[in-house]
Amino acid sequence: MKKQMVVGVAKLLGVVAVVFVSTACFWILHRPEIPAELKRA
Repeated sequence: MKKQMVVGVAKLLGVVAVVFVSTACFWILHRPEIPAELKRA
């Protein structure tokens, strides 16, 4: 019983880690447009 609970918690933490890394990679690749006012500076 205790081992099943530990395995379940480990799987849940694994899914959370994968989702976190996936979203972090998405935001690193996302580059918003730079306004013309900032380009002139």
